[in-house]
Amino acid sequence: MESGVSVYYCALSRVFAYKCAVGRQLMAAFEGPEGVFAAGRDALSDVLRGGSEYVDKLCDPALLEWAAGEVAWAHRYGIRLLGLGETDYPRRLAECEDAPLMLYCKGPADLNAPRAVAVVGTRKATWYGRETCRRLVESLAELDEKPLIVSGLALGIDGCAHEAALASDLPTVGVLPCGLDEIYPRQHREMARQILERGALVTDFPRGTAPVAFTFLRRNRIIAGMADATLLAESFLRGGGLITLSLAASYNRETFAVPGRTTDASFEGCNRAIARQEATLVADERTLPAAMGWAAPLTRARRPSLLRPDDPPMRREALKLLESRTALSADELAALMRVDAREANILLLKLELEGRVVADGSKFLLSL
Repeated sequence: MESGVSVYYCALSRVFAYKCAVGRQLMAAFEGPEGVFAAGRDALSDVLRGGSEYVDKLCDPALLEWAAGEVAWAHRYGIRLLGLGETDYPRRLAECEDAPLMLYCKGPADLNAPRAVAVVGTRKATWYGRETCRRLVESLAELDEKPLIVSGLALGIDGCAHEAALASDLPTVGVLPCGLDEIYPRQHREMARQILERGALVTDFPRGTAPVAFTFLRRNRIIAGMADATLLAESFLRGGGLITLSLAASYNRETFAVPGRTTDASFEGCNRAIARQEATLVADERTLPAAMGWAAPLTRARRPSLLRPDDPPMRREALKLLESRTALSADELAALMRVDAREANILLLKLELEGRVVADGSKFLLSL
C-alpha cells in the first residue's frame, strides 16, 4: 500500500473502528478511501445522513495528521498496513460484513494461504485439552497442503495451537486484542518472536490500544473471519472460544469441537455445541480434513511404536483398550481385562515409566 493511501485507510479505520460496515459503504460511495477525503462536507453529509459526528471527524485536519504519524510509525517498525479491498488483505475476512477497514500486520505469513484453520479454546486448558489440541494441529502438517493456523496468542489452548504449529513447521498467525506496540500476554513474548520469523501478528487496533474486555471480543471476529474452519479444542460453558465459534458459524464457515467427558466442566462448551449441532464432533485427526475435502493426514504413523513385538499379551491388551477409549482408570481397566485392581495398577505403572501412557488425574491415556 502506498503511503498516501495508507494514511486515508488509517484515518477511516480510526473513525469507523466500531462501525466497519458504515465505513465500507462510504468507501463504495466515493470509490475508495481517497475519494472520501476528497469529498466535501456536503457530499459526506448526504451519504452519512444522521451521522454528523462522523462528518465532523472526517473533516477535522487533526485526523489525517494522526494517521500520517501512525503510518510513519508502522513503516519504521516493518508493519504492513492492509486496506480492505487490497490484494494482501485476507480475502476470507473481506467477505465478512464487519471486516476491519484496515489491518496492521507484522511478519511474512501469507494471510491468503489456500487453507486456513482457526484454533481456539479456554485459557484454563487441562492436560488432555492441550495434548489433544497439539495432536490435532500437528496432524494438519501431514496434509498435502499445509494450512495456516490462526489463533489469539492467549494462554491455554491458543498458545498450545501456536506452539504445535511452530513445532510442525506450519505457518501461524496470532491475532492481538491490542496495538502491535504491545505483546499480550507478556508471557508469550518469546512465542511472538518465533511467530514473526515465519508467521505473522495481526490486529486492527492502532498503537497505544490496551487489551480490555471489548477488544478481545472484537479480536475474535478476525480469528473466525480469516479461516475456512474454526476448531474449538476445549471450552467451558462461557468463553471467548465459544464466541469465536458462533462468529464462524455466522460467516458460514465450518465449525468443529473436541468432545470431553460429561464430568469435565472445561469441555461443557464443546459438548453443548456438539449436542446442539453447532459444531461437528471431532472423533480423531481425520475428521476435520475429511469434512473440509482435504487429503486425509497420516495420523497413525506414530502409534505402532506403542505396541512392541516383545510385549506380553496382557500389556498388548491394555494398550489396545486404551487406544479404543479416551481414558481409563485402573479400576475400569481391571474390569475390562478381568484382573484385580492391583494387577492393573502395576501394569499401568510400568507403561507410564516406559512413557507409553500418561496419568491425567485418576485416568490414564496413551502417550501421544
